[in-house]
Amino acid sequence: MSRFTAHLAFVIALLLLLPAVALVAAPPAPNITTPSITPSSPGPNDQVTVTATVTAGNSGVLNVTLVYSTDSWKATNTTVVASYNSTSQLATAHIPPQYNGGHVQYYLVAFDGNGNKKVNNNSGNYFSYIVAASPASTTTNTWIELALVAATLGVGGAVAFHSMRPKTRTGPSSTSQN
Repeated sequence: MSRFTAHLAFVIALLLLLPAVALVAAPPAPNITTPSITPSSPGPNDQVTVTATVTAGNSGVLNVTLVYSTDSWKATNTTVVASYNSTSQLATAHIPPQYNGGHVQYYLVAFDGNGNKKVNNNSGNYFSYIVAASPASTTTNTWIELALVAATLGVGGAVAFHSMRPKTRTGPSSTSQN
């Protein structure tokens, strides 16, 4: 084998091994824990706070976003930038109040300072919650309140008139007979 062929074989082998070496030496993508929501059973007037711990190697976490859908990813999805506290390593994002019975699906995406991306979408099943219906209203209709007031006034008036009428005397009646 000539010297040129040996050098060429070495360069080709090096080029073939270089991606494997780079892959082994590349820092890992960020890690995102399973998120939690507050309140745990949101109602239609509740803003939902989503929190998760996000860690990265020496490069640190660059940003975290929350992506959510209210129509099972058919037409609408919304991306919200999460706030990130590098001391506590907590990412926090908010989903606005949704309608009664609404089904909200969401996942988190994080980038580190090396450009590595990590998606935590619950292995493709997404994280989700259903908006609980408001408790049944306990207010009384106005017409029922008015009817109760009118009945009370009517009974009160009848008692007042009854107590104010002149008393009739009962006793032996005298009739003159001549």
